Amino acid sequence: MVENFIDNIIKNNKVFVIEFKEEIAISQSLLFKDDAENPVNVVCFWSSRQTAAKCCIDTWQNYKPQEICIATFIEDYLVNVYNESFIAGLDFNEKMEGLEADPLDLILELVKSLKKNKINLEFEYFKNLTDLENQIQKLL
Repeated sequence: MVENFIDNIIKNNKVFVIEFKEEIAISQSLLFKDDAENPVNVVCFWSSRQTAAKCCIDTWQNYKPQEICIATFIEDYLVNVYNESFIAGLDFNEKMEGLEADPLDLILELVKSLKKNKINLEFEYFKNLTDLENQIQKLL
């Protein structure tokens, strides 16, 4: 399922979050707990606007899908998800079920796929994909 998410965002060069007044959707993990046995926060991302829009219900009824590019997704979102000790939620459905992924693992899988597809990204904080990959490897 991670592969499907990555393939879709690479094909479209887009990732989606849902937000309201610059606050993005956060859910609770069903799989991961912190040291106090509380569910870890999950920052949700979608590979299509339609799937994201289906989740704009209940608590998130005022939220709207927002498009971000892959470089921004990596640098400004996944790195921050890691820094906050959160988890990345991928293509959650309306019941808030989906894949939960470690943000660093997701970055490495994304880098591998981008390299395989010979796609280079321009980053603000990294020189290139190899620099990004090396920096993430240091954190593991």
